[in-house]
Amino acid sequence: MKTVFKTTPVSMYDIQSLERWLEERANEGLFPVWVNGEFTQFRRDETAPGTRFRLEAANGQEAPEPERLELYKEAGWEYGDTVGKAYFLFYTADPNATELHTDPVTRGISLEHLAGEVQKARRKQNIWRLIILGILAAGALLIWRMDARRLPLYFLDMSGSPLLLLPLFFLWWRNDEREYRCLLDLQKSLELGITPKAGRPRHRMLWFLPFWITIPLAGILIVLWFGHLFGFWDYPTAKPLADFSGTYVNLQQLESEPLFTYKELFDEPFPSISGSSWGESTVTRKFALLSPGYYTVNQTLLSQKAGTTKNSFSSTGDPESHYSPTLEAVYFRLLIPAMARPVALAQMAEQEAVNLTWTYEELTYPGLDFVILSRSNSQYQGAAVCAGGRLAVFHYGGREDLADHLDALAQAVK
Repeated sequence: MKTVFKTTPVSMYDIQSLERWLEERANEGLFPVWVNGEFTQFRRDETAPGTRFRLEAANGQEAPEPERLELYKEAGWEYGDTVGKAYFLFYTADPNATELHTDPVTRGISLEHLAGEVQKARRKQNIWRLIILGILAAGALLIWRMDARRLPLYFLDMSGSPLLLLPLFFLWWRNDEREYRCLLDLQKSLELGITPKAGRPRHRMLWFLPFWITIPLAGILIVLWFGHLFGFWDYPTAKPLADFSGTYVNLQQLESEPLFTYKELFDEPFPSISGSSWGESTVTRKFALLSPGYYTVNQTLLSQKAGTTKNSFSSTGDPESHYSPTLEAVYFRLLIPAMARPVALAQMAEQEAVNLTWTYEELTYPGLDFVILSRSNSQYQGAAVCAGGRLAVFHYGGREDLADHLDALAQAVK
């Protein structure tokens, strides 16, 4: 006996659609052996075409009463199996067999217990959904009160999880409501003496992929999301920029005098906390569902000339110091280009140094979607440039004006 497995594309609460779907499969020579909300097992049966199926509410029972089985058998109907814990499945190959229920009111009453259970499950799910939405709303309100500009990173953070999960959250909610209404509306109509006409099987929303594809895919997304959340997919430490072949703006491109790393200038590593990368150029790759493989590049260089200048550094602590500009940049390739502007503004807000006053200015530049410059009342500046889904956000500390170097910045996204 050859068996066939098929995904169950209709809701278990949609009684008429499930009956109709089983009858369509029977006309293909498939007889149901085991029916579940996820998939159904069939056996090949040449006598299956023409078979009718009817679902009866189990109402908490494990099997139909012997009296019912005998009565239905006399009417030409055989007992198949339980369907989940909700129904008993009956079938007949006799085209002259009368319907199990000729009185819709009686059948509506038989569904009262199941309708009550569905209402309870519906209320419990809605309570949990409202709790989740309340937590999200409280978090959004907290961020709004602290710094409203960073709110996009709350909903559009670089992991992409809220962007993916929140719409799915509402779609699944809507889908569940639709499935509940199938049973509740049917039961209400039957109690009013109305038997709705069975139409084409109404397929479940979001059931465009079989379960053996959707389940592994969902598992991969969950693993990747938790990996991002706990930093498993990030480099444990920054890597030397010299080993990186990707696109980035070299800090030297912005400066008018030759600059060096601390080791190149003083011929020794930076005498600080172990593992510090100050005075070096490093890159850190990160993972995000929204922008897979985005990375940050941090550069700190020093001038060969000693002298007191703004944003300077002294290796000995003496008044004499070296000019040491810094450039921190984050490079994205967004899967959804329309999100570039909110992500850019939120990222610039994240990079702002505290206790400084910042102003923003937007410019136009050929070939770019937008250019945003930020300035502070100190030596720090910021910039965001975007072309399509390519976005680069810069945080610069030095004496040059980023507005004079838009050509160099634009190359990072072209």
